[in-house]
Amino acid sequence: MKSGIHPEVHKKAKCKCTTCNAVFEIPSTMEDITVETCCKCHPAYTGKERKEMKGGRVERFRKRMAAGKKQESK
Repeated sequence: MKSGIHPEVHKKAKCKCTTCNAVFEIPSTMEDITVETCCKCHPAYTGKERKEMKGGRVERFRKRMAAGKKQESK
């Protein structure tokens, strides 16, 4: 391998999560890293899913169908 072309690896780089403000150390090529979600607050790792306020496509479709049936029955 060529010498001098590989980045320097920082064994104790500080990583900060903007969601839960957790700070932990990981190996990286950058000294400071900021992430939006980490393993401590990500729904896939914690098991806590965030529910959307609007609802999904199926729920919106069912609402429209229910509203349409009410108008037909009048």
